[in-house]
Amino acid sequence: MKRAGISVRAVAVLAIILPALVLAHHSRSNFDHDTVLEFHGVITEYSWHNPHAFTTLAVTDDAGETKELLLELNSISVLMRQGWTRDTLKVGDEVTVFANPDHDSGKNLYYSNYFVFPDGQMIASAGGGTPESIPRAPQRQVDQTASSDDFSGMWVVEGGFSGRRGGNQPGAAAPRRNAVSLGGQVQAVGLPLTAKGQAELDAWDVERNPFFRCESKTPPAITTPLGAHKIIRESDERIVFRHEILDVERIIHMDVSEHAAGIEPSHLGHSIGWFEGETLVIDTALFAPATWGIGSGVSSSDKKHLVERFTLNEDGNRIQHEYTIEDPVYLSKPVSLSQTLMLDSNYPWQDEYGCDPEASSRHIVD
Repeated sequence: MKRAGISVRAVAVLAIILPALVLAHHSRSNFDHDTVLEFHGVITEYSWHNPHAFTTLAVTDDAGETKELLLELNSISVLMRQGWTRDTLKVGDEVTVFANPDHDSGKNLYYSNYFVFPDGQMIASAGGGTPESIPRAPQRQVDQTASSDDFSGMWVVEGGFSGRRGGNQPGAAAPRRNAVSLGGQVQAVGLPLTAKGQAELDAWDVERNPFFRCESKTPPAITTPLGAHKIIRESDERIVFRHEILDVERIIHMDVSEHAAGIEPSHLGHSIGWFEGETLVIDTALFAPATWGIGSGVSSSDKKHLVERFTLNEDGNRIQHEYTIEDPVYLSKPVSLSQTLMLDSNYPWQDEYGCDPEASSRHIVD
């Protein structure tokens, strides 16, 4: 097995042990998960930033020429769950890396699955599907006894896939065939689009993703499977939604019954709320136009209108989140979708996400 360059044999060996590993992150669709390459070299840079860390590796080929490879790692929260710290790698470290190449063979970009150090120690960049010999942080357990009686608490999207007709199924990794999907970081599918909306979707380009500029999604997609979401009952007058990714705070005004004139349109819109029995209803309007404000590849206009319904189950540990989006500029008719939120009271919340614009777009290389 060649140590200085690409090992073809590694593909056959690691394809067996890494299927879950290489598919573990939602935004890795640009990588060829069926090809696993082995590189041996020296760390020349280690960048510890959200939304994902990077390292560069100097490798020497059989002809004696040295090349630097750009290796993408996971987000800091995921890396920490795998046992990483900002000191796990250092410039000058000699390592062996198993990685997936980008689908575009012209890009000098690879997704790092795991690293092997000279003493044989290994550590994963992604989660799941790793060999038993890789050091793993203790698996964090969700407190199944925790409950909420007023929606307050820390919530995560159950099943890991949002914006799908019929809600999420626990453990689901992809939308059902012919389902409506807002897309996440892959192209939205199944939306009823106007000619303008369809033209924009046809021109879909992942590099236009606002997240690559550290810009947040708009509601409802802001309640993403990435990270967690705090619901805070501050008072009878307002409820606060805090979203871990990009440090976004959304205010729900419970003391007004309409969107008053003179309110400036904004990225998150203006939200008013009320209770219908045990269901929290949130009406959001006055959105500013936003790139991909409907879904991946479909923007939204100032005509966008959103109605959400949050219903807490009897055990107080699940919320059914149902919503309807209207936008006559991009949608030919309203779209209704749902997802389930799960209470996760001991989730390791990042108080400051600190998105770095350079790290966010660094994977977009020529």
